Amino acid sequence: MRAYLLNLWDSFREGFWFKPTLMVLFAMFLAEGANWLDESLAAEQKEIDWLSTTAEASRSTLTAVASATIALAGVVFSITILSLSIASTQFGSRLIRSVMGHTIADWVIGQYIGTALFCLLVLRTIRDSESATEAFVPHIGTALGVVFGLISMWMLIWFVHHVATSIQAPNLVSSVSDELDATIERLFPTRIGKSSQPEETSRTVEEILSSAEGELISIPAKSEGYIEGIDGESLLSHSQDYKGVLSLVCKPGNFVTVGDTLAECRTYSKADTSTKERRDDLIKSIQQVIIIGASRTPRQDVSYATLQLVEIAVRALSPGINDPFTAMSCIDRLSGALCQLAEREAPEIIRRDQSGTPRLILKNVDGFPEVLNDAFNMIRQNGSRSIAVSIRLLESLIRIAPHVTRDGDRQAIERQGESLKTGFENAGHVQADQAMFDEQYAQLMKLLSQK
Repeated sequence: MRAYLLNLWDSFREGFWFKPTLMVLFAMFLAEGANWLDESLAAEQKEIDWLSTTAEASRSTLTAVASATIALAGVVFSITILSLSIASTQFGSRLIRSVMGHTIADWVIGQYIGTALFCLLVLRTIRDSESATEAFVPHIGTALGVVFGLISMWMLIWFVHHVATSIQAPNLVSSVSDELDATIERLFPTRIGKSSQPEETSRTVEEILSSAEGELISIPAKSEGYIEGIDGESLLSHSQDYKGVLSLVCKPGNFVTVGDTLAECRTYSKADTSTKERRDDLIKSIQQVIIIGASRTPRQDVSYATLQLVEIAVRALSPGINDPFTAMSCIDRLSGALCQLAEREAPEIIRRDQSGTPRLILKNVDGFPEVLNDAFNMIRQNGSRSIAVSIRLLESLIRIAPHVTRDGDRQAIERQGESLKTGFENAGHVQADQAMFDEQYAQLMKLLSQK
């Protein structure tokens, strides 16, 4: 349930309607509260001198503020669509999700629509002396309308500044890089003590599965799409209730079609059989906590968070854009994230209940070698003819090398270095550039040999 709620919160946070809706609701309640306060003061025949105004002045003021803010909301909406279009063309449509998650346009539009609605709700309460009922002027409501109008003017300046800076390549790269760092921090805990070796973990998993001799239940996918999230706590609870062990065959980021196996549940004892109704309940419960959606998300998928930076770099290297500086900025950010990842241990894939019985076996998450390949392969392939990009990739490997401690990680760096060397030699660069590259490559091999 926790993973589902977090995934739902991400979709709300990145949606364009959520914050404006909250602000409109707040404006409605605030308007009612201001009207109630004005009516209370009028009933007690109390008046705040510095807030006093006439019915005509109040009506014209609130009308002007409401008209201006509605017009500004349209302007902000147009600028937002234009900036999203530019970002999509320049950096890729998949970056729209990240751009929308960090834009302030929803706050600004919510402010303008909320202010206009507040003024309209207060405006309807104004009654002048010619009315059949007693005259009424909402002094506090009018003052709040003026305050919100001033705030709206300041937010327009803030919004223009934000748009002018947010669509710049360095700022967008920094924003996506922060998301990658947060994903690494969330999925890979800081190293504490010594973890199990991969071969030991693999042997333990085989022993656990071989000890589960009871009924086997396969859980199929009920829809097509990408695995957006998996609620491990709920899976552990369902497996414990069923007196078995649940083995996942998918992980966040995988694409599944209808009927593909998501997981397999085995009971430990042959005597633990169940009715068809109970098996169906188990399948339905597990399907509900493995979230399948239309696109990948970075919450539990470090490879996708990496590929967002890769997409910016690859587009920057395309002949139509030809912006190696943006590509090199992405490479620098990727190397920084990989330095962190090299010092982290992958989370344990075997989860146990309170009694120590294995209940859940997760599929291995993408570790350092996989993320390194995702980060550098496409950039290396598309930037092989760019001397600056190739050398920056090699410098990044040199930066990452001192942080690795596992043999598999060192081998992954060595393979990337060899691929870079082969591609650079095949590109036929001049001798001086080749000598510069060879010097950097020798430094990398020296670092790896010392580890």
